Amino acid sequence: MSNSTQKREVLVALDAEFADKIDQLTDNWTEALEQALRLWYAKQIEDKLRKFYQNRSQEDIEFEEEWATLAQEQMEEIL
Repeated sequence: MSNSTQKREVLVALDAEFADKIDQLTDNWTEALEQALRLWYAKQIEDKLRKFYQNRSQEDIEFEEEWATLAQEQMEEIL
């Protein structure tokens, strides 16, 4: 996370009922929205990573398994 305090102002339109519920929980909408968007962003990255691993070819999976086995054997020899 950047130490920069530079902010960008954005306009967000929310359902009025939902906004009322948020008002009951916080007086700091900026912080609440930043936290919400950070969680959303992290989930997007996690979803992309999950899709990447789920869509690997069998050849890639076998290569990774061979590499992991070799690395484990070498570590056992060193230790």
